Amino acid sequence: MQIKKEIQIGDRTFCFETGVWAPQTNGSVVLRCGKAVLLVTVVAGQENPEQDFFPLTVEYRERFAGAGHFPTGAGRRELRASDAETLSSRLNDRSLRPLFPKNYCRETVVTIMAFSGDPDLDMPTAALNAASLALMLSDIPWDGPVAGMRIVRKNGTFIAFPTLEESDGADMNFVISVAPCGIIMVEGGANEVSEDELISLMDFAERTAQPILAFQREMQEIHGKNKLPLAMYVVPSEDLCRIVTNERQALSDALHKGDKMARTDALNEIKTRCFEALLARSAELDVPFSKTFWTNYLEQEIRTLARTQILDGERFDGRRLNEVRPLMSQVGVLPNAHGSAFFCRGLTQSLATCTLGGVRDALRTDDMFGSKDSRFFLHYNFPPYSVGEAKGQRGPGRREIGHGMLAQRALSAVIPDEKDFPYTIRVVSDILSSDGSSSMATVCGGCLALMDAGVPLKAPVTGIAMGLIKEGDRLAILTDIVGDEDHLGDMDFKVCGTKKGVTALQMDLKIEGLEQETLRRALLQAKEARHFIMDHILRTLPGPRQKLKDGAPHIHMLKVRKAVIGDIIGSGGANIRALMAKTNSQIDIDDEGTVRILANNDDDIRTCIAEITAKDKRLAVGDVIQAYILNIRAPFVRVELATGLEASLHFNDIPGEGLIETRYKAGDVIPVKVEGTDDRGNIRISACLQ
Repeated sequence: MQIKKEIQIGDRTFCFETGVWAPQTNGSVVLRCGKAVLLVTVVAGQENPEQDFFPLTVEYRERFAGAGHFPTGAGRRELRASDAETLSSRLNDRSLRPLFPKNYCRETVVTIMAFSGDPDLDMPTAALNAASLALMLSDIPWDGPVAGMRIVRKNGTFIAFPTLEESDGADMNFVISVAPCGIIMVEGGANEVSEDELISLMDFAERTAQPILAFQREMQEIHGKNKLPLAMYVVPSEDLCRIVTNERQALSDALHKGDKMARTDALNEIKTRCFEALLARSAELDVPFSKTFWTNYLEQEIRTLARTQILDGERFDGRRLNEVRPLMSQVGVLPNAHGSAFFCRGLTQSLATCTLGGVRDALRTDDMFGSKDSRFFLHYNFPPYSVGEAKGQRGPGRREIGHGMLAQRALSAVIPDEKDFPYTIRVVSDILSSDGSSSMATVCGGCLALMDAGVPLKAPVTGIAMGLIKEGDRLAILTDIVGDEDHLGDMDFKVCGTKKGVTALQMDLKIEGLEQETLRRALLQAKEARHFIMDHILRTLPGPRQKLKDGAPHIHMLKVRKAVIGDIIGSGGANIRALMAKTNSQIDIDDEGTVRILANNDDDIRTCIAEITAKDKRLAVGDVIQAYILNIRAPFVRVELATGLEASLHFNDIPGEGLIETRYKAGDVIPVKVEGTDDRGNIRISACLQ
């Protein structure tokens, strides 16, 4: 039976359907909005008692046919997920995962298919509401609902589910997920906004989400399935629990080891000792031994001890709650790179490089609506050796793509306009060592690499990762969390910005709700840390270098008349190819007559400018032109006035003594004056020598 229900949010009408498409799933919902049609399905596997983790997979994919386009991949098929699809999958995953019960461990797959596209709708975010409803209506245990929204601020007004026109020029652009307990996920960028402005944005999101949440609860009450039973917690005997309890002091001592590797080794030694004792005692008591159960039990014991220590003001490495780890940075560490920097914060290290290029080096991405070019992009690499793992390197995973996009968003707010710095800019961050917040190290290292390359940033940017531990009325906000603090904490909160304000924010909550005052405290504590790191990097490099490094390409832009674009390019591109080959340059001309010349030295650029401007200029009697000598065959010197435009200069028109063949050779430049045309229409010139 088909069930259809509509809900109005702002100027958008969302229609949700269920009961017809994909009937063999645990739950399925079709979302229609404008021209967009998305199908969300949820499927759960069989229960596995020995499974010690929750295997959730969230996939967002687009079908190019839904926008009337052909894929560009091999075989004209949609192949591996694009970066945009991967980021959309991550966004939905981070919003759905926290609401699954802790003792639910069935393999679960959420698939979001965009079968018809609407370029005026942010489909991945809209689909989050359909995914939430599909889980609500299914028999899969889930503590939803959740409402997902893209919110922008334009001209001081917040807009939910904006159109492309409304998003263009917005100074805040965020995706926010709201559950009944409050905000659980925030991600987006801004144009140097204040902390109070961010809190106002989140207030608006919570208010806007309430009708969506109420709608989903109503649909579940009427049409929802009975939920699958959850695995029951096993209560072990006190005799076995005492083996773990007796190790509490040893665990506490291990947690106080400030060095990550020493702490990990000590904890692993205790775990091994516990497992051996538990296995032996289980055999004596003739009870089954489950390594999965006791692993989780021991991890919970460690988590409880660590959280209590932090609430008492004792961090693993002895720092104060608001203290940043030791900093170290250098620039120019790679002599052949256009810009490079090494940034170290504690045990986390980023080696960042900046490469400058022309318009043809821009990153081209395809989606169901076509292609677009990006002149600034950032790539983040997290090799296994950075955490001491003996694994081979593979292509970037979801985490690497997501962390890279966060850092790119943070820095993009300060990248100069193309008219001021007409380069394509690529930043790469290779994480050499990681102990928490390598994405924020990427922001800091990337900023230094950009300044080292001479990119005139509008302002330097730094980032910091914050954490939260909350037990009842006790609360601790942690600055610059290490990996173990991230694992056991209640919030992962990354803030990037300039001295003036925030440029990017990412927040994931693992607890129900966050009071506004706590959020404000976390933002202000992050601001102090960002400014502390900013002072450090500015001591390393006070600002962008005033000139590009040797080996970096030079770019010049000029404007020509549209009427001569064809003459400059030549038949089949012959003229421009010849000029690029002669000057070892890259030349691009757009339909408006803007010419971009990229070369490795100023002489080649000057040559290109001279030839292009000569072509653009209407030759008139009396014009003096720097002409290239093509060949000398008595009694004429054949010269090139501009690419594709030649003339002959008679020996008698060249003043001076001595043989012409000994005074000049092919490739020399000689100034000539336009005298007019002969009776055949050929250009007459004379030498214009002093």
